[in-house]
Amino acid sequence: MIENDQQLEATYEALGCLYRALASLRHKVLPINPNQYALFAEGPLDEISKLQAEIDAYLGLNERTPATASDPGATAEPVLHETPPPYGGSGKS
Repeated sequence: MIENDQQLEATYEALGCLYRALASLRHKVLPINPNQYALFAEGPLDEISKLQAEIDAYLGLNERTPATASDPGATAEPVLHETPPPYGGSGKS
């Protein structure tokens, strides 16, 4: 479970590693043996799904509810946990 922005950054890095591993498998194994590729890709794909779910939960994306058509004046309250960088800044201090 992601509890702070440092853990979020580490999770993004882990996702990158998993996607690179999957790309490597796709490049090296898929042309030779598609069945073996499918088998080998299961682990990284499952982990990617788990990590993405953790990111969504931390950012509050799972909690968002769109305004309903029956109440056009209603707006969904923002529940995102992210803090945007200051205007004109890089976001890093």
